[in-house]
Amino acid sequence: MYFQVISLRGPIARLAILVGILLLAAWMINPRLSHAREAPTPIPVYRVQTSHKVMALTVNVVWGTEYVPRLLTALQEHHAVATFMVGGAWARAHPDLVKQMRRDGDEIGNHGWNHGHPNQMSFAANVDDIQRTNRQIQEIAGVTPRVYAPPYGEFNGTVLKAAQAAHMSLVMWTIDTIDWRPSSSAAYMVDKVLARSAPGSLVLMHPTDRTAMAFPRIIQGLTEKGYQLVTVTRLLNTGIPKTDS
Repeated sequence: MYFQVISLRGPIARLAILVGILLLAAWMINPRLSHAREAPTPIPVYRVQTSHKVMALTVNVVWGTEYVPRLLTALQEHHAVATFMVGGAWARAHPDLVKQMRRDGDEIGNHGWNHGHPNQMSFAANVDDIQRTNRQIQEIAGVTPRVYAPPYGEFNGTVLKAAQAAHMSLVMWTIDTIDWRPSSSAAYMVDKVLARSAPGSLVLMHPTDRTAMAFPRIIQGLTEKGYQLVTVTRLLNTGIPKTDS
């Protein structure tokens, strides 16, 4: 048996060593190589870029309880679904409505525990607020929310990272009905949603008397325009989440 000894002094060996050193240096200074397994930067989702004619209705619920049954009835009558972003404290106080949302096939999202200001909370406090609400909804409805609508529409880098740590998609809106404002009539809301409808849009609403009046007309109008109303999670899966509205 013969062995060939390669001298480290030869030109080929020196070239191999040089290449190895350069590759090591590139790996150490290039974040794409040295941190290839890091989680992607979280983003606030305002819409979804999709080729499908789908939209999602979202309803943030921490008050207006008396109008929630009317919204649920409208969805059932039109064979449609929505995503109800509920507060944890509200869910605890109204478990029957949360269970009905689940039975009807609507999605239950997370709207924080008691409508605090996320931007004024630490990372740990934000994570705790989200997870506490998730646990409450899981206890009531048997499902863990996958989408998070921050109270007041507030978010910053800390809030985004907290949502990511809790394995949640932070969702905003494309069309704001501004239904919390007394001057926003049902007709105004219907006209605004139908005029600005586009594939991948997210519509923001709350349970008010005017919303309850506008809700069936919005559903019917979007359906007549050829849109399929889906949950937010399903909408996210139809295309590419975008940060611009």
